[in-house]
Amino acid sequence: MLSKLILRGSQLVRTATHPSEFFGGLRLRDFPKLVAIKRDATRRERLHTAPDLTYLFWESTLRCNLRCAHCGSSCETRSPRPDLTTEQVIEIVDSIAADFEARRIFVSITGGEPLLRKDLDQVVERMTVHGMRSCIVSNGTLLTEERARRLVDAGMRTVTISVDGLKAEHEAVRGAGTYERTLAALGNAGRAGMTTVEAITCVRPANLGDLAEIERTVFDAGANLWRVITIDKMGRAGQDADEASAAAQMDADLWLDPPQINELLDYVASRRDAGAPVRFSCGGFLGVDRELTVRPESGQCFAGLAIASILHDGSVSACPSLPRSWIQGSALETRFSTIWRERFHRFRDVSWRRSGRCHDCSWFDVCLGGGLHERAVQPDDFCWLDRQGK
Repeated sequence: MLSKLILRGSQLVRTATHPSEFFGGLRLRDFPKLVAIKRDATRRERLHTAPDLTYLFWESTLRCNLRCAHCGSSCETRSPRPDLTTEQVIEIVDSIAADFEARRIFVSITGGEPLLRKDLDQVVERMTVHGMRSCIVSNGTLLTEERARRLVDAGMRTVTISVDGLKAEHEAVRGAGTYERTLAALGNAGRAGMTTVEAITCVRPANLGDLAEIERTVFDAGANLWRVITIDKMGRAGQDADEASAAAQMDADLWLDPPQINELLDYVASRRDAGAPVRFSCGGFLGVDRELTVRPESGQCFAGLAIASILHDGSVSACPSLPRSWIQGSALETRFSTIWRERFHRFRDVSWRRSGRCHDCSWFDVCLGGGLHERAVQPDDFCWLDRQGK
């Protein structure tokens, strides 16, 4: 009879076992990661009863100067509803600063295209006055060096720019003439004084084979961090595809199959092993062999626990990628802190998540059913263990 290590709480305990069960299929070198993953899960568990807001999305607008084929928000040149006014945004920001520890809150300003808001510098400056740190997620085509410097002067130090392949593949989804302006934005941001200049790439079958060249290109252009993600079945990449034929074509064009997922994760792992500032960033548990290998922290979803969002019209949710049916109220009608403390039960009760394919999963206490927005928009394809063919 051999012995094996099992995890009880955050402690590894040696127990007797039959040779066929030795390590339960895990490699010995994976056990330190398993302990770290379990400890992260324990910390997240506390947030279900004591939520702690540290990350805020502000969906600044649903307007965009581009019409990308894979846009999760189906953005157009005009918004379907009016954006918040400057005064409304500042009033909400002020209330959050008054009710929470503002210096612990990082604000990710998304869209649409945030740079279409003429008052962006003013709002960022107000956030900075309160001690909040902020960034924008942008397509980059409007980010001149002068525009970036104004954001730096307002207190912003981080920018994320979408680069979705080399020129042909980038422009296939984002439009002709966008590639050079997007790459220029990375350099403009750095010269203006942004300290974190991140490129983000949506990986799909058409650009999977170009990862090494994309990496060289974005770093040569001025990025100092590169993040790769996959595409979810939402917005134009999913919910807009009403007919079966359109959905099947979307899968072929934008969706990675298990061998392709593993090719992507293998690439990221190899680059991180080499010390490159590259990371994978999608929700859901990847398995002990992948977690803390392709990204510096385990991929647990903190929506509604440490993360909230102010949508473009003042609606409040946990994550802007969640369907609008998950909205918990409006910050124009109810103070944000009241919504956060009294109406986010849906995000903090995990009992409903132990259902379907999660019902008898041995990893449920770590994963808790994956990323909420992935589970909501692609209920048959949200499990990252399944997506790797495990």
